[in-house]
Amino acid sequence: MARVHALRRALRVLTIAGVWSLQLGFVVAAYDNPQKHFGYQPFSESSTWEATIVRVLRDGRRVDVRDGWSYEWGAMVRGRGLDRPWHEHHAASGVDATLERLQAALDWVATHTPEDTETRYLEAEVRTVRNRRPMRFHVLRSVER
Repeated sequence: MARVHALRRALRVLTIAGVWSLQLGFVVAAYDNPQKHFGYQPFSESSTWEATIVRVLRDGRRVDVRDGWSYEWGAMVRGRGLDRPWHEHHAASGVDATLERLQAALDWVATHTPEDTETRYLEAEVRTVRNRRPMRFHVLRSVER
């Protein structure tokens, strides 16, 4: 009987230690992930972003996605300002997470617009202001079509 109680106690201690270790691992790993899943930040970034998205055509011309395209960007991409990137938005989860989401959106649109045969790739010219520091420019490019 004493052996069973000792075994149960050891199992409880191991379970609690395992759960704590797992949670601590999630928190530590969150700081390497731009999305900050499982990470706690008491004060979010005071960052903003906006982007111009163009289609780079096979002949090299650059055309804004809002100008005469058979697809509507806002209908294909949703959430966190991605549907209207040409307006300034708060970078809710930080600039890095926003850039990651926008890159994923560019790639998704590039691979899900089969009737568009003239676009070679999509490109986003992104302006970010991280915590009121000077503006930075980023260029994101979708996969080649």
